[in-house]
Amino acid sequence: MWIDYLFRHVDTVRLGISTWSGNERMIRLAARCGMVEEGRIRKARIVRGRYYDSVKMGILREDGKR
Repeated sequence: MWIDYLFRHVDTVRLGISTWSGNERMIRLAARCGMVEEGRIRKARIVRGRYYDSVKMGILREDGKR
């Protein structure tokens, strides 16, 4: 609903998020919302002493029924 609202009320063609590869729930949620992985920066974040990738996901207005 939030993505639909933003595409209706904000003059943009793309919405995106950035998270880390250890945040698997966020990645699954973004995918369920129609976002696709657009980029990955390897070993870009350190969490509790371990390296993780930075994951960029996004959706275009024309990707869905918006």
